[in-house]
Amino acid sequence: MNLRGTRSLSWREILESAAKNVKESIKPLLGSKKAEESLGMGAGGEIIKRIDYTAEQAIIETLKDYEVSCIFVSEESGIKKIGKDPTEFLIVDPIDGTLNALRGINFYCTSLAVSKNRFLNGVYAGLVMNLINGDIYYGEKNKGAYLNQKTIHTSSIEDLEESIIGIDLCFLKDESIIRKALSFLKKVSHTRYFGANALELCQVASGLIEGFIDLRKRLRITDIAAGQLIVKEAGGLVISLNGKELNSRISLKERISLIAAANQRLSKKIMKVLQLL
Repeated sequence: MNLRGTRSLSWREILESAAKNVKESIKPLLGSKKAEESLGMGAGGEIIKRIDYTAEQAIIETLKDYEVSCIFVSEESGIKKIGKDPTEFLIVDPIDGTLNALRGINFYCTSLAVSKNRFLNGVYAGLVMNLINGDIYYGEKNKGAYLNQKTIHTSSIEDLEESIIGIDLCFLKDESIIRKALSFLKKVSHTRYFGANALELCQVASGLIEGFIDLRKRLRITDIAAGQLIVKEAGGLVISLNGKELNSRISLKERISLIAAANQRLSKKIMKVLQLL
């Protein structure tokens, strides 16, 4: 990604400006029928709603205002070049939790991540804004994770019985995966799912919950690019179901499962209960 004429600005400032632009741009649509208007099929294979399109345009406008050149990756418009001679990637989910936003459920966000290459391990800056209250989660590789300028850390709880674990079971139909999920649900006392994966990963990063699990192989890179970095910079782990560090290709075609855990011991216990060890 290249910056033209904005050398004094940090990525944090640019991503934060884009997120704030999203929040302001969608405000007139909230609670209206217009927000639900369908605008055709997006590059990610789902119907684009007017509220998603508006959020994406707010991000693109911000990038143009700052004369940023990048390879733009979004579920709505797909992968395209913005500016001249882009070399890096901006991976965005304009609104993660669209259904929540349309129904008036106060849990949705915008997610933006910068990567130096075509893989998840190339992500070196990530920002997630809670679009309800404006809270900003930010992570930068080897520089920590923050909530509204304050350093955050994952939970120190290591016992599953004491942990709160988020688990996404939507559209789960594979019987073998359902059995693994059931064995997990029998073992864990406290589970949650709120409907916006990027924001749930930020809850892991800030120590509100101890883990987040997706066994469905349905997540896209846009859902997790920023959140997974924030978790890792806060001291947590984000791994694939084989126990290795998650490092997916930056592609809208690839589908992902993951385990995000507050610490190493807890991640091993989660994998054991899920019969992955």
